[in-house]
Amino acid sequence: MKITPLDIRKQEFKKVFKGYDKHEVDIFLEMVAKEMEDLIKENTALIEQVRELEAKIEDYRRMEKTLQDTLTSAQRTTDELRRNAEREAENIIKNAKLEAEKILNEAHKKMQDLLSQISALKSQRDAFISQFRGFLEAQLRMLMEMEEGKKEEKEEVQIRRVKKEATLKDIGDLFESKD
Repeated sequence: MKITPLDIRKQEFKKVFKGYDKHEVDIFLEMVAKEMEDLIKENTALIEQVRELEAKIEDYRRMEKTLQDTLTSAQRTTDELRRNAEREAENIIKNAKLEAEKILNEAHKKMQDLLSQISALKSQRDAFISQFRGFLEAQLRMLMEMEEGKKEEKEEVQIRRVKKEATLKDIGDLFESKD
């Protein structure tokens, strides 16, 4: 059974011989009723405060859940971004390696082409030198033959001149001896 301050104030007691002083009992009951009113007000205020605090706690729990969800979502997003960045970095490295390999292959091919061209040019040079040497040797032989021919021709001319001079001298001597 719930007792209210009003119940305390209206409470009637039996009167007995040599009982309590009615006035003192009334004052005491009034004090108890007043104290009970204060306690009820305080209790009501505390209940209201508890409700407010429970509401705040519930708000904080919702905020905590929201923060937890946000943190989890941020962590998932961060993990996904990291995975994507790692994949992208791997792709960039892979593409860079492929490009480097392609460039190296092209450079190697160009080097092989240049080496082939150099080899062909060396062969052409050697062939040209050989042909030119043959040409020069032939020209030298011709010159030597021509010189040889000129020498022989000079010798023949000289022999003819000497013969002519000798013949003329012989004829001159003949004429002189006839005189």
